Amino acid sequence: MYKKIEISASTTPAELSALFAKYWDEAKVVHVAGREFSSGDEMRAFYDEFMESAGVPGEVGEDATAAGREGQRTGQRWTEIRYDPTIPDAYRHSANPQPLHTDGSYVPDFPDTAIIYCQAAANNGGETVFLDSRDLLSAAEAEAPELLKALREDVLPHRRSGTERVSRVMEGEGDDVQLFWNYYCVADDIDQQQSELREKFHTWLNSSERVKAALVEVALKPGESVMWKDYRVLHGRNGFDPKRPSERFLWKGAFAAAS
Repeated sequence: MYKKIEISASTTPAELSALFAKYWDEAKVVHVAGREFSSGDEMRAFYDEFMESAGVPGEVGEDATAAGREGQRTGQRWTEIRYDPTIPDAYRHSANPQPLHTDGSYVPDFPDTAIIYCQAAANNGGETVFLDSRDLLSAAEAEAPELLKALREDVLPHRRSGTERVSRVMEGEGDDVQLFWNYYCVADDIDQQQSELREKFHTWLNSSERVKAALVEVALKPGESVMWKDYRVLHGRNGFDPKRPSERFLWKGAFAAAS
């Protein structure tokens, strides 16, 4: 599921794209490490060019400071993930642990590949965590078969930033299963049965020992990045203890990987 790629100062975006393509058929999470950048502008230019070489970038950026959850889509490529205690009620600006989710839960045309690159790392914690769909299925079959049945059969609409996706949380079988889930983006106007499913899945994900044991943690250093198949894994974040704003500073984007 997880592959780490080491690159150097001489590695070009096109060369990284070729390495990424080499492993992407089998890996669901690719961690890129080993290169340092002289500035944030150099880092941005490198990862912009990488995405353009590796596939088709998506313009799915959001701004948590915009008024109202329905008006946060910016139409830009990158979303700021930066600790800032002055911005309330936004996981991307908090130090709290972030529950497992998919980024495209409420975006019908969300690209298949998400990417984060690190501009500044937290001194303690803040790792991005991933759960393979295969491990999720195995854990649910063992611990919560009735919940798994409902996740496969019952539709759960997600809505935010002016877009909506109506689908089951799990669609497909085996390693072909696709996941669409974000507890905080489930639509407000769901019925009681859907509300119960939302709560049960959220509670189980946060309490399952099998889920906890299967998590893969990726601690990014400045200049490093991680890409993942958004529909094939759930991801979240460990909490951290910041001493100042912007101590943890990442940029998130998405692209449709070239086949």
